[in-house]
Amino acid sequence: MQNIYFYIMLGSVFLSVFLIILFSGMPKIVKPTDKKRMDKLDYYQMPYSREEKKIPSFMERVVLPFFGKIAAVTKRLSPSNIVENTRRKLELAGAYERISVDMYLAIKLLFPVGIFFLDIIIFIFFPTSLLVKIILLAFIPISYFFPDIYMSSKISGRQTEIRKTLPNALDLLTISVEAGMGFDHALARVAGNIKGSLGDELNKMLHEIQLGFSRKDAFRNLNRRTEVEDLNTFIVLMIQAETFGISVGKVLRVQANEMRTKRRQRAEEAGAKAPVKLVFPLIFCLFPALMTVIIGPAVIRILGVLAQMSSP
Repeated sequence: MQNIYFYIMLGSVFLSVFLIILFSGMPKIVKPTDKKRMDKLDYYQMPYSREEKKIPSFMERVVLPFFGKIAAVTKRLSPSNIVENTRRKLELAGAYERISVDMYLAIKLLFPVGIFFLDIIIFIFFPTSLLVKIILLAFIPISYFFPDIYMSSKISGRQTEIRKTLPNALDLLTISVEAGMGFDHALARVAGNIKGSLGDELNKMLHEIQLGFSRKDAFRNLNRRTEVEDLNTFIVLMIQAETFGISVGKVLRVQANEMRTKRRQRAEEAGAKAPVKLVFPLIFCLFPALMTVIIGPAVIRILGVLAQMSSP
């Protein structure tokens, strides 16, 4: 019986560690290879090496098919639109090129399995109360939504980053256009100088234009990949300027001023909310310590006097 417990514990620990490493490192493992670099390497290869059949890696032969089967089970147990919603989340989080939909769904299903084995280890080797057991069992279905919570935080952080970077990008774009650059050239200059998510999205937009997409479709795809309200306003105005022949420089100047005003208003709003948010930390953290320091000595003296009065 002890051998069975040992093997269950060993398998549970292995699965838990595997899930943690997988969820944290899989995006880096499956990160797509730089195509330009591969094309250069292929160009300098010998002719006979080009005809050699490539041997699939362990990831392609074992890991990815395994995740595909688990994802198929998740699709059958989930609503019909789970694939489209998952693809949308990965796209908004900027992780669609690093992790596939099947892999994400497989990770979601493996989380409850890992928590289940972890609960078995805790129940067998650690004495726990009934309340703790109920809480641990409740974590099994709840853990299915852990990847969604993490992805939602990534989406929110990415949108906030784009919203903060947009005014500077519009200022640089306005200066470049008013200096005489073409809009696409100025946009490429901005994409090269602006780091982070906004720069990456602008580079994707320029790449779509080079592939043959119209500027209007590329702007709409940019809006679909970000869903940032300020960026959506800028995109709508640029589409209207292109449709009706309005001067792009004037539109950019007005939009840049508006974005700076919105950024200042958000900062003022956050500053106005700060005192309200500090009320509960002050009450529950600072106020008890302050009252202890101020009233504590007086309470000790009062108790000492009362003790002396009550003693014969």
